[in-house]
Amino acid sequence: MRFCSLKTLLYAVIFTLAVVPPASAAENLLSVDQTLVIQLVIFLIALFLLNRLVFRPLLGVWDRREELTAGTLREAEEMTRKAESAISEYNEKLAEARAQATETRNELRQQGQAESSKMLLEAREAAQAELEGARGTLESEVAKIRADLQGEIESLAGEISQRVLRKGV
Repeated sequence: MRFCSLKTLLYAVIFTLAVVPPASAAENLLSVDQTLVIQLVIFLIALFLLNRLVFRPLLGVWDRREELTAGTLREAEEMTRKAESAISEYNEKLAEARAQATETRNELRQQGQAESSKMLLEAREAAQAELEGARGTLESEVAKIRADLQGEIESLAGEISQRVLRKGV
């Protein structure tokens, strides 16, 4: 790019020198005389000075600017790549955490259901035991009451039979 600019400038200067005739050579435009060498030397000196004072610093600034721009773009691309990597890693960890939470929730639910079933079974067994105890107590009370009543029945039967027999007599 640097050579293209310098070549373009060189061609432009040569074209300008060839097209614009010097005042003394206005009559004979195509003649070559000793002023051409002087003009060529002046042009080369001007080109050298322009190259040293303008073109090189300007091209250096442009190169530096391109380096900085390219460096900044590389840094931006690197940061973008790192950000995408971090997002991907975050998403993977989030998915793992969700899967682990789901697994833990299911385990806890199963444990809760097992505990609930166990407690329900224990409650049924306790109720059954209490019911059987109550039945036993009730049966023993019934047996006791029957035994008591049996004695009373016999005494009442005796009394009734005596009353009936007394009335009949």
